[in-house]
Amino acid sequence: MKPNVRLAGTVALFVGIVAVFAVAGSSPSDSPDHRTDSDAANGASVLPQLAQALGHPATTLDSGFAPDLGMGVVFVLEPTTGFSREDARRLVDYVSGGGAVVYAADRGDAQLDFELHVMRVPALASGDATGSGPMLAGVGRVSGATSAIPLSLLPNQVVLLRSTSGQPIAYEQLIGRGRVVVMSDPLPLCNGYLQRADNTRLAADLVSLAPADSPVAFDEYHHEAAGGGSPLTGWLSTTWGAAIAWAAVVLFAGLVLQGRAFGPRLPLSGARRRSADEHVAAVGSLLERSRSAALTGRLLAGATRRTLAARHGLPPGPGLGQALEARAPAAAAELAAAEAELAGHAGDAALAAAARRLHHLAYPDQPRS
Repeated sequence: MKPNVRLAGTVALFVGIVAVFAVAGSSPSDSPDHRTDSDAANGASVLPQLAQALGHPATTLDSGFAPDLGMGVVFVLEPTTGFSREDARRLVDYVSGGGAVVYAADRGDAQLDFELHVMRVPALASGDATGSGPMLAGVGRVSGATSAIPLSLLPNQVVLLRSTSGQPIAYEQLIGRGRVVVMSDPLPLCNGYLQRADNTRLAADLVSLAPADSPVAFDEYHHEAAGGGSPLTGWLSTTWGAAIAWAAVVLFAGLVLQGRAFGPRLPLSGARRRSADEHVAAVGSLLERSRSAALTGRLLAGATRRTLAARHGLPPGPGLGQALEARAPAAAAELAAAEAELAGHAGDAALAAAARRLHHLAYPDQPRS
C-alpha cells in the first residue's frame, strides 16, 4: 500500500470517529451531589418544579446559608462542601423555631450529623423500602439505590422508611417546634427515580411539610460550584471534545505505525577512550578556575603517603619520611621530589607532572601515561 493511500485511510478513520460521536450525541451529565440545577438522572431539578406545581414558590440558597422561618421547608441534598459549625447551628435554630428540614444524604456531613444527632451504621441495607408511620400513609413502596447505609435511631426518632432488609433508612424527629426528616438515600427524590414505585408521593409529602403558599428552599450553598473545574477538562467532557481527542490519538498512532523515517538512520558514534593526559588537563582547568591547586596538591600528597605507609608497614604521620628512607630509600626520594615540585607552585604543568609522579609512586604496577 502506498504511503498516500495509508494516510488517506487514517484521515478517513479520524473523520469517522468524529462523526460517530456527533451522531451519538452527548450523554446526560452526572450529578452525584444531586443538584437542583441538574437534569441528570441523579440530579434533582424536578423537585423545584414539583414544589411550584403544589403551590409553593421555589427558592435556592446559593450565595449564603441563612434559612428563615418564612421558608416552609428546606431541602439539604448530599452536601459536598462541609457545613461550618455556624451553618449547622443556623439550621438547628431554624428547625427549633418551627421550620422543617429534609436532610437526604448517603455519605452525610460530619458537622450536620453531629448537630442533628444522626447516627449512621457502618453496614449496607437495601435501597428499596416500605413506608412506615402515619406521615407517609400513601407511600407503600419506595425504590432507591441498590444499597443504602442504615440509620441507628434514638428514642425521639420515628422510622419513616424501612428497607426491605429490615433496617431503617429514613426517620422523622421533632426538634422544638419544628421537625427534621433524615434519609440515608437521596435517590428516590431525584429525576430518574420519581416515576418509580411511590417515589412521587414521597416527594410530594415532603414538599407538603411546608405550610400553604410558603416557599420551599433548596440548599445549593453546600455544593461545589458548577463548572468550576479546568477548562480543558470541561472541553474534553463535551461530545466534540471527546471525539476530537480520540481521533487525534488514532491519527497519531496511524502516522507512527504507517509513516516512514525522514532519511537514513545514522549510527551513533561509540564513546572513545580518553587518555590520562586529557583527564589531568580537565582537572587542572577546573582547579585553576576554583583556585584550589594548593589544596589538591596537599590531598594528593597525603593520599600517597597513606598508601606508601600501608604498603611498607609504617605508621602514617610526620615521621613517615625518615622511616620510609630507611626502608625504601628510592620511594622516599621520589616522594620528597614530588612534594617539592608541588610546593614550588610552578604552574599547571608542574602540578600535572607532580600528580603523575605521585600516582605512579602510589600505584607502581600501573603503566605510566
